[in-house]
Formats: sequence, structure tokens, C-alpha cells
Amino acid sequence: MATVVIVGGHGRIALELARRLSGRGDRVRSVVRNPEHADDVRAAGAEVVVHDLETGAAADLAAVLAGADAVVFSAGAGAGSGVLRKRTVDLGGALATIDAAKQAGVARLVQVSFLGAALPTAPGTDPVFAAYWDAKRQADDALRGSGLDWTIVKPGRLLDGPGSGSGEVSTADGARGAATRRADIAALVVLALDDPRAVGHELVVTEGDVPLAAALDAALA
Repeated sequence: MATVVIVGGHGRIALELARRLSGRGDRVRSVVRNPEHADDVRAAGAEVVVHDLETGAAADLAAVLAGADAVVFSAGAGAGSGVLRKRTVDLGGALATIDAAKQAGVARLVQVSFLGAALPTAPGTDPVFAAYWDAKRQADDALRGSGLDWTIVKPGRLLDGPGSGSGEVSTADGARGAATRRADIAALVVLALDDPRAVGHELVVTEGDVPLAAALDAALA
């Protein structure tokens, strides 16, 4: 049994991840900003910790992470947010989580990004999405240079519905356009947490026909 902290615990990927981890016996602590989301998080099998990434101290977040085996950063400002909150949540929250993990002595950190985040922001991109793109790229850069045992998971365009359990996994970033089911992203995060070979890799996951465990094994071989 492992202890995993999910930062951004009310997102749809995070809730699915909590269900999968708690369902196999892991202890899950999910960090949320809004206490009204607590019931959803508990229903997914996770303990609830209320902490605001934008205003809370890194030391307080470090106390939440203390004793964990791994941290998953899956927070985001979400639809309807503006340029400023992309900076304060998608980037600032990631930086705060990296700092807190170091303070808490938690080496393993998996971060959810998106396919194409490493590419330069395309000219003419909507300003809000451009801010999100820049924030994710900078957050990924910061994690790669953090000295932590990192993995960055990069899905394509997000889809709802049941996971297929299959997909394509690559350690090379690529152009945007492919899609990924949220449930399959959560499944890949679980696999990455279990596989020490995933440390130091970016894992692009998109829809496909190969069982995810086999697809990950082939990508890391």
C-alpha cells in the first residue's frame, strides 16, 4: 500500500485516479480549493485536504505531502478562467507543489500536462489558451529541472466516458490533434507510479489499440 497525494483533486482525471488508487488499497489524499467538493472526493475513496494553491503557503502544502510516497499534480484553473489564473494555478500551483515536495522530502512527482506543451505557442492562439500553453510549458520545464523523480504525462484532446484500457504511448512529444480519454490518462498515471523506468520521462498517451501496460512497456524498453 502506497500513500499518494493528488493536487487538484476534484478534476475529472484526479477523481478517476483516486478511484483507481483507493480501489487497489492505496491511501489517497486529495488537495482541493473548494470545501464544497469534499463529498465528491470522498466518494472517490480519497481523504480531503482543503488548501488554496494561489494563496496558501508552500510550507502548509509540504505538511500535507509529508509521509507520502508520491505526488500527482493535476490542478488547473479550468474552463472559464482567464489569463491571470492560468499563471497562478497551472504554473504557480505547479511550482508550489514542486517546492512543497522538496520541503517534505517526497521525491516522486507525476505531473499532468498536454500533448504539444513543449512546442512554442502557435501564433494567433487565443490569448487564454496561449497563457495556459505557456504556463504548462514552464511548469514542465521547472519539474524537469527540479531534481525530483519526475514523470510528465501528456494526453491529447480530453474525452469523457469509460476508459478503453488501450492506447498509444510515446516518450517523444508531438503535434497536437490526437485525443485521449480521461480514464485512460488516470490508468497511465497509475502505471507510471508503479514503474521506476518512468522516472525522467515524458509520456505522451493517445487513443490506440495496444493495452496501456504493454504500450508503456514498449515505450520505456
